[in-house]
Amino acid sequence: MIDIFPKPRELRLTGDHHKADGEPHLETTNALPREGYTLTITPGEIHIKGDEAGLRYGKDTLRQIREYASCNGTPLPCLEIRDEPGLRVRGFMLDISRCKVPTMGTLRGLVRLLARLRYNQLQLYTEHTFAFRDHEIVWREASPLTAKEVQEIDQLCIENGIELVPNFNSFGHFERWLRHEPYKHLAECPEGFEREEPRIVRDHGGTLRPDKKTLEFLEPLHDEFLANFTSRQFNVGLDEPWELGQGWSRPQVEARGKHAVYIEFLQKIHQLVDAKGRKMLFWSDILLERPDYVDRVPKDAIPVIWGYESDHPFPEQCRKVADSGLEYLVSPGTSTWNSFNGRLPNALDNIRSAIANAIENDALGSLLTTWGDNGNHQPWATMHPALFYHAGLTWNPSQTSYTPLPSILDRHLFQDASGQLSRTLISLGNTDSVLERPLINCSPTFHFLVGKKDKLAATLGNTEPRLLARGQRFLNEIRTWLKSAKPSCADAETLCKELELSLDLGLLGLERATHFQSTGVVPELQDERNCIAERHRKIWTERARPGGLSESAGILEDPVGWTI
Repeated sequence: MIDIFPKPRELRLTGDHHKADGEPHLETTNALPREGYTLTITPGEIHIKGDEAGLRYGKDTLRQIREYASCNGTPLPCLEIRDEPGLRVRGFMLDISRCKVPTMGTLRGLVRLLARLRYNQLQLYTEHTFAFRDHEIVWREASPLTAKEVQEIDQLCIENGIELVPNFNSFGHFERWLRHEPYKHLAECPEGFEREEPRIVRDHGGTLRPDKKTLEFLEPLHDEFLANFTSRQFNVGLDEPWELGQGWSRPQVEARGKHAVYIEFLQKIHQLVDAKGRKMLFWSDILLERPDYVDRVPKDAIPVIWGYESDHPFPEQCRKVADSGLEYLVSPGTSTWNSFNGRLPNALDNIRSAIANAIENDALGSLLTTWGDNGNHQPWATMHPALFYHAGLTWNPSQTSYTPLPSILDRHLFQDASGQLSRTLISLGNTDSVLERPLINCSPTFHFLVGKKDKLAATLGNTEPRLLARGQRFLNEIRTWLKSAKPSCADAETLCKELELSLDLGLLGLERATHFQSTGVVPELQDERNCIAERHRKIWTERARPGGLSESAGILEDPVGWTI
């Protein structure tokens, strides 16, 4: 079978081979489904029909067929393909606010990869990593994107059939601003707050106070930010306002309830966005705590239902939002954050569930997210299996297994005929299963290395010593596969260094856990920490800017200072 990714919905070989040279005949038509195309190869001609996007995808399919024939030394087969996407929105969101801001080269490469995988939306999650003109105190150490750089990425996205949707969190997760004196007066809790689940202790605020002054503060920020995007959409976040009701808004919350106060602020943010001629997207976690409030959401707003575990209740949540008549997106995750190895089985199950329920409940589409919580230490490549899997399912949902995922990665990304790089990556993503210690939102080896004594003890739980030893053997075996890999992609050297570092981070975590389990004493391992942090610093700059690196490396060097 011809190797095409994503796999077409309908492909029929008609016999014989194409015998002519020259470019395909392109026919623009709106008679096919949106972004759909037909590709017909006869002995004498090649025809592609579709709208603008469909023609782009048809030409890319032809490119893959030609490459396949060339690699196998066979003539171009005659065939008929009829293809169309399963979901209208096929998006990817990259966190650029948790320490790591990619270089422009990295972002350009990402856009081109997304285009090949038929993604049509990209969001760059932003808290403080845009160079706002009058707010240098917030971003000066972050190596932010500039307006000119955003405009360049926006134009590149347009050229590749991708919508760059602006994403700027405008309620919770504002801690990178509110820690600075000029902005403290805008905080719900200016002097900090505590909460139990998840456990958070801060000496500064993280959530904006839901009042007129905040809206007056946000409006010019939105204006400056949005001016760099051609998209008419805007993701304003609004998720996880942890301390809402603990400070400035306490009287209102006590009188009317947290969710009423939240929805009223959402409505006011919507008014700001609507006045700019944009359609508002927002994370739906607070809304779904009280789905009876869904009727108070503006009808043109788009909730984004996010959830990153394999058992996330997408069925119930999708039905509730769909029944309200709102358009919405689902948002699974790559499961790579708070991890050195990724949690691949969880990611694939999470993605499969999200997309199946999106289709069953008429969602607009799916936005795959990858985050960088607590230092962004994961190798760049750990997101790629999930990125490809999500691409395959959003385009052709009938391919629910995608069992040849390793060969797809080796052919379409790593260009590794040995098959060892995908074997390394897929095996690395299964490390948590080998340890038989699955956790929520993190991997055990991450907490083994950076957790303080209580966190280390809780993560170990009743893990048997043999499982820690098995994990060490497993990671060392993966190293032999990595050394045998022969990738020829442009970033092959960086890929291998990143994966080598991830193995050593995991092994150092297992060493720390083993010592603690046998002695009850947390070993310092300071020389080893310093060495591995220095390697982390060097590799970081091959894909990312220096802002945030000190914080990320510091977590590896000094876990005592880690407070999450």
